[in-house]
Amino acid sequence: MHTYCRWFPGVLAVLSAATPNLLLAQTGQPASKPLDASVALRISTLGVGLEAGKLLMSHVGVRVGVNFGSISKTSNQSDISYDANLKFKAVSALVDLYLSPRGTFHFTGGLVTNPLTLTGTGQPSSSGTFTINSHDYTAAQVGTLTATGKFAGVGPYLGLGFGTSARKGGRLKFLFDLGTVIGSAKLTLTATGAGSNAQLASDLEAQRAKTEKDIDKIAKVYPVISFGLSYHF
Repeated sequence: MHTYCRWFPGVLAVLSAATPNLLLAQTGQPASKPLDASVALRISTLGVGLEAGKLLMSHVGVRVGVNFGSISKTSNQSDISYDANLKFKAVSALVDLYLSPRGTFHFTGGLVTNPLTLTGTGQPSSSGTFTINSHDYTAAQVGTLTATGKFAGVGPYLGLGFGTSARKGGRLKFLFDLGTVIGSAKLTLTATGAGSNAQLASDLEAQRAKTEKDIDKIAKVYPVISFGLSYHF
């Protein structure tokens, strides 16, 4: 009994080392290696996203993803209240650089398409007026006031995070990324009544520039905070 206990660990080690060769002898194929590929579901400031990734080398991985979603809210910008709709629809192409071979912590660079488009309809005050560039207009004079804001068509992305496409341990892994899409939003502001009112048209342009400047003070870049769950192959 004592002899069996002493030799059993060694037998297991020999069998473990021989398993790939046994599989090769039986099937004519070597033991399969992990693909080091993954698919992931993400929730982030870009919306809800689907992503596919692949580890190319021990220190380098690539990812492509698509994000979508929408939020409706009331927002006040530069003395005007808007019923706003935020639409998320972005495509990303990213490269991860890992500090350690097949590690999880990484720095990321890449490209992301316009992360957010905002469309808002201006609402008059309780007195039925709009204050545009410090001038008051009735709702009838303004007509329908519409604001649209969006980022550049494609912007560079820089960030860091935890997660890898490398198959290590279990198939399910948690992901986290923090970064920014570089580029500020551009705003347009229109009113149906501006076509027949030169003063209103001038005030709209001044108001647009002021509102864009106010937004730019707090949003020179688009922040990305992302949590996810990946499945590995």
